[in-house]
Amino acid sequence: MDITNKKIVDEKVNALKPAVIYHCAAYTAVDNAEDVAKDLNWQVNEVGTRNVAEAAKKVGAKMVYISTDYVFDGTNEGEYEVDAPVNPKNEYGKAKLAGEEAVKSILDDYYIIRTSWVFGKYGKNFVYTMLRLAKDHDKLTVVNDQFGRPTWTRTLAEFMTYLVDNNQPFGTYQLSNEGSCSWYEFASAILKDQDVEVAPVDSSAYPAKAYRPRHSVMSLKKAESTGFEIMDWQSALQQFLKLI
Repeated sequence: MDITNKKIVDEKVNALKPAVIYHCAAYTAVDNAEDVAKDLNWQVNEVGTRNVAEAAKKVGAKMVYISTDYVFDGTNEGEYEVDAPVNPKNEYGKAKLAGEEAVKSILDDYYIIRTSWVFGKYGKNFVYTMLRLAKDHDKLTVVNDQFGRPTWTRTLAEFMTYLVDNNQPFGTYQLSNEGSCSWYEFASAILKDQDVEVAPVDSSAYPAKAYRPRHSVMSLKKAESTGFEIMDWQSALQQFLKLI
């Protein structure tokens, strides 16, 4: 479904009349969102989200919207609480925040879930990238000055349905696996059983069009307060690696 097409969204949602809409569609090519796909980024992440929220309201559906740690600027050395000031520094983060604001302005019955560093069975992600590169290289260099929380898609999906199924209070939550790390530490854990050297490097070695938060570790306190048990990222990673 093309969520940027309001007519199509309205027709599909009205035909299905769902009780809950899990809105996971997003434009996530962060660097392209700065220029060549700037309009598409906003069309999907802000306009598309608004279309889905408005359609949800018309049929009385609850909505679960997946957002990002990129709504923060990453200058905080501690953890970002749910109600911490937002300050996105790239076009992707700005559009996702606009999506959050659209959901909040249109609906009362919503869950916004901010997440980060997502890996899982489907789609491109850091775990698959590291495993692929390890096949062709004896040594990999990975940035060691950007920190966050990895998130297994299974953990995220379980939390999404947990909120709805247990009638948790509506609002904004933050969900990743427990613990934080640098990209270098994450890569080292992914490749610990591979015959490849992983070396740390400053992010200046990999210039990028889009700003990356240096320290976007989000607090999980609100998610934990619901009673949902959150696995640490190392255990989540090991379970995932056994499945692929």
